[in-house]
Amino acid sequence: MKQAVKRIGVLGAGRSAGYLIEYLGGYCQQNGLILQVFDLNFERLQASFAVADSVSLVVAELGDAGVLDAIVAGVDLVVSVLPPTMHISVAKACLKHGRHLFTASYTSDEMHSLGVEAAKKDLLFMNELGLDPGIDHLSASRLLDQARSEGLQVEGFESHCGGLVAMGDCEGNPWQYKFTWNPTNVVLAGQGGDCVWKEDGQTQRLPGMEVFQHARSMDVPGLGTFDLYPNRNSLTYEQLYGLGDAKTLLRGTLRRNGFCKAWGHLVNLGFTDAQHVGDWQSAQTWFEAHTGCKTTADWVAVLAEDASTCGLGPFMSFLRLDEGVAEVETVGKTSAQILEKILLDRWRLEEDDKDEVVMVHRLDLRAEDGSMKQWFSVLSVQGEGGDRTAMAKTVGLPLAMGVETFLEGDAAGQGAVIPFDKSWYAPILAKLEEQGIAFVEYVS
Repeated sequence: MKQAVKRIGVLGAGRSAGYLIEYLGGYCQQNGLILQVFDLNFERLQASFAVADSVSLVVAELGDAGVLDAIVAGVDLVVSVLPPTMHISVAKACLKHGRHLFTASYTSDEMHSLGVEAAKKDLLFMNELGLDPGIDHLSASRLLDQARSEGLQVEGFESHCGGLVAMGDCEGNPWQYKFTWNPTNVVLAGQGGDCVWKEDGQTQRLPGMEVFQHARSMDVPGLGTFDLYPNRNSLTYEQLYGLGDAKTLLRGTLRRNGFCKAWGHLVNLGFTDAQHVGDWQSAQTWFEAHTGCKTTADWVAVLAEDASTCGLGPFMSFLRLDEGVAEVETVGKTSAQILEKILLDRWRLEEDDKDEVVMVHRLDLRAEDGSMKQWFSVLSVQGEGGDRTAMAKTVGLPLAMGVETFLEGDAAGQGAVIPFDKSWYAPILAKLEEQGIAFVEYVS
């Protein structure tokens, strides 16, 4: 154990923090460490998770720079589950006071810069240790290391993840989808610029707003067929994963079969537009402005007359966009904001619903004799209902186990680190498997 670390501070007690605090609290209690959790409200945490008696829950305004600085000064290691936009302020405070830092968020350019200074102080700023990013790095690194150790050349690599809902909890819902994470990110998916990937040796580029119309199907062993659309820039993983010689490199998002075609139609009609503020007087006038129809029934009839949209009727009937919701505001709002408000009702995760996380890696491998192999590595984790979601579990546990691995003293790295090294992935994946988070391998 890192002897210098006696006091750990967790910043934030929101949805993604429950399993983290539960697991880390137990570890600290067993090892004589102090765990403090800082936030304004702990009701959901205490209602849904077993918080060790030794864990201190401290009410604090983490948006106050002075409060944040004092908290960081008073601990030895910081785990931030705050919004990504706050991580730089946290990292600067950690650098000022000489504290280690763990987050589940992507490593920004500024975090990389701060990591250079952190390394000079023998500090670790661990990032991208959640689900995606996080478990994807751990599991992909293990697969790639195994393939290379067997003399196999990686000619194709795909990695895809989806936050979904258990099929049994989507009865009557043709989208087979409900919100299990940030709804704004779902509504605005594809609006961050072009999507770039490599396929059969050729670089592919697609405007982000067109990814749903060009989504593909993927047969996942043991789980069935999913829709798949590419993430923003898969080529950044050429260097990260050492895949410069791979002919295919694609990272994407998974949805249930049929989702992407229906969502792509909403995108085409401007329902997800986040740039322009409208003056619609009601949800009905907003709906009519986008569809040219007064009611959902009229719209479904129009969709049925076109061969390219005739299968979309059940999807749009389910949403009932023309009806809106009681509290929806339309004047001075973007179309995306109105759509999100309605979908928060239509795609609401009920208390007894169980979400599901699905992750799949596919490797196309060439053996030394020229023969080809295909490996699939598949993860499916189902939630327990309520706040004990699969999403919270697969985000929070890797982060907690990363802290545990660090304190055990064998993991490598200083400065801004992403968990690619075996000293990270081997112990964390083993710990995850003990919690039922395990990949199933298929080889052909």
